[in-house]
Amino acid sequence: MKRIYYIALIAASLMLAVSSCRKGGFFEVDDSIVDPNAVSVDVVLANPSKAQIIALCKGLESAMRNGYNDFIASSGTVGREVISSRSTDNRYYTELLGTNVAQYPGVTAGANDPAGIFNGYYTSFSTTRRRAELLVLTANNASSITAGEKKAVEGFARTIQAFVTLNLLNMQGVNGIRETFSDLNSPGDLLKPGKFGTYATGLVLVKKYVDDGLTALNAGTSFPFTLGAGFTGFNTVANFKLFNRAVAARVAMYQSDWAGLLTSLSSSFFNIGGNLTDGPRNIWSTSPNDFTNVLFQTIDNNNQPYVVFNEVIAAVESGDTRFTGANAKAKARTNPRSSGVFTSTHEMRNFASNTSPSNMIKNEELILMYAEANAEINTVSTLALAVTAINTIRVAYGLPVYSGAVNSAALITEVLKQRRFSLFWEGHRWFDMRRRGTMAQLIPQGTIGTQTFVVFTKMSRPDAEVQWDIRNP
Repeated sequence: MKRIYYIALIAASLMLAVSSCRKGGFFEVDDSIVDPNAVSVDVVLANPSKAQIIALCKGLESAMRNGYNDFIASSGTVGREVISSRSTDNRYYTELLGTNVAQYPGVTAGANDPAGIFNGYYTSFSTTRRRAELLVLTANNASSITAGEKKAVEGFARTIQAFVTLNLLNMQGVNGIRETFSDLNSPGDLLKPGKFGTYATGLVLVKKYVDDGLTALNAGTSFPFTLGAGFTGFNTVANFKLFNRAVAARVAMYQSDWAGLLTSLSSSFFNIGGNLTDGPRNIWSTSPNDFTNVLFQTIDNNNQPYVVFNEVIAAVESGDTRFTGANAKAKARTNPRSSGVFTSTHEMRNFASNTSPSNMIKNEELILMYAEANAEINTVSTLALAVTAINTIRVAYGLPVYSGAVNSAALITEVLKQRRFSLFWEGHRWFDMRRRGTMAQLIPQGTIGTQTFVVFTKMSRPDAEVQWDIRNP
């Protein structure tokens, strides 16, 4: 029998694959239509073939890149790293820098128009999270793969789910995220999202995802699919667990669980003497049906360049090769670029080409997490370990060893400084300042000229989510 569902926009985005047509503010989904380009949810949940399992795994690996551009660009703007200085669209300036904050009322309102252009990350991360959930169910129902392969797929899916859900949660902040799915095995129940929790309960959920992933990987034998080049060195069950524990360490940092962070690092790819860039990467290409790295920009771009706030450049220590030399993350423009009242002398150069890979999580971040955790634990021996880790980063970039006070507060300040430049424009600065309660240090903000600029604590909850809950109390 043909069945029709009326669902909110964001709920539709959580489906693995649907055919749809727009009807007012909602989507009408006719499940009698068969999409020849996507496996139906009912089919894969029932008893998928091994080829279908492989396709779903590869699809999840590819999908985890979705939303990356919006995530980096928006969080980097709110966090006062960069701004997209566009000739034809000033919403990065007006919305994300808070000059029209009064336009978006309500307790869930934040940096952006709830019905505007900056919700792409939300849809993408939510879709990937749901894909992972469906993949777990699909693999468990498959007779085409072994029990050990089922567990390996589950561990892979839960780890990816944790990774993207943490990004989603950090963008939403105190708004929280939806924390439960309905029973996906029940007919007609695919589009019933759970209620929103808090930021703290969201972190508990993400920790459960990543820990469940480890449990499954420990019971797994081998992946029934081949991971792509971005996971080189992390493409077996054994070494994928290193990535899982790195994600777990990041979750522990946001929970201020410093002992748990160090425990997770000990089972990750953390290596204080290793290559700073080691870690899984997002791979971009010009191949048909693939994506290029859209954060790459040509030199002296005047169309929609990502330019750097001058306050960032002023804070860089002399000789810091992260911002000087051939591989600098930002370089001076031939002509400064104006964005409203701000003039930027430098532009982003994080990527050499539109196929340059981008980091998911790298050893450099793990070293700095190690330093922060040891500084927080605050014993004579752990403070010394923190100094050693800090100096690993400083010396690597041509800076002298740390010469400040050796106490917890001073070392944490130094760690945050090194995170600012080591992880520049990689989706960390805004969240670091928020978790440390130092948002007032994010500049520029306040009244400048005739405008007042606000540093937000969160992105707005999308209007489709708000409307869904109004209609489904």
